[in-house]
Amino acid sequence: MNTRGYWVGFSMLLATAGPAAAQAVTIAPPGAYRTAAAYRLRKPQPAGTDAFYPDKRGQLVVEVPRGTKTVKQRVAPDSVWGYTSGKGRTFRLHRGEEYRLEFADTLCVYSSNTTPAKAAGDAAVAAGPGGGRTIGATRYFFSRGLTGLVFPLTVRYLRDMYEASNPAFVAALGQLRLGQSLTDVDRKTGLFRVTTLYREAAGEEKP
Repeated sequence: MNTRGYWVGFSMLLATAGPAAAQAVTIAPPGAYRTAAAYRLRKPQPAGTDAFYPDKRGQLVVEVPRGTKTVKQRVAPDSVWGYTSGKGRTFRLHRGEEYRLEFADTLCVYSSNTTPAKAAGDAAVAAGPGGGRTIGATRYFFSRGLTGLVFPLTVRYLRDMYEASNPAFVAALGQLRLGQSLTDVDRKTGLFRVTTLYREAAGEEKP
């Protein structure tokens, strides 16, 4: 597989299915990222042609070229910040959960359509492959920077996190009209509404 395209050093719009039609994300080469700093520098370890999580053992798997063949190298999920797949999709692994990175800034936005088996009350799934995860409706989350704690993307949590540091952003959230969603996408910019409001408020938080 030609991985040259994954070394693009500029932001571009990624076409994705669902409400997150296009978010500005810098493409990273496939592989496991030990830290958020490694992800920023685009230095996976190990690097590969593809990566996925979880396998039947609950491990992160990176497909690494070995001559004319490819070998699967397994990595403990609690030893990495996240990974990027062969399709250029980046996922953060945080406290045993997987979150797809939709927008990376001092306010990071994630999506997830998996539900822990305990939360779903599904004991049968918990005993099966995949670490007890079920597929459900897409949910959205956020964090302050790439290393912050992950919270549900709601006005309440955003207000709690940014009220002191970015009152203009919080004030803009309070002006949302009934029926407007934080994850509505602007067709012109490809950005979530929450991202647009955050940028317009000129937040100065550090990752």
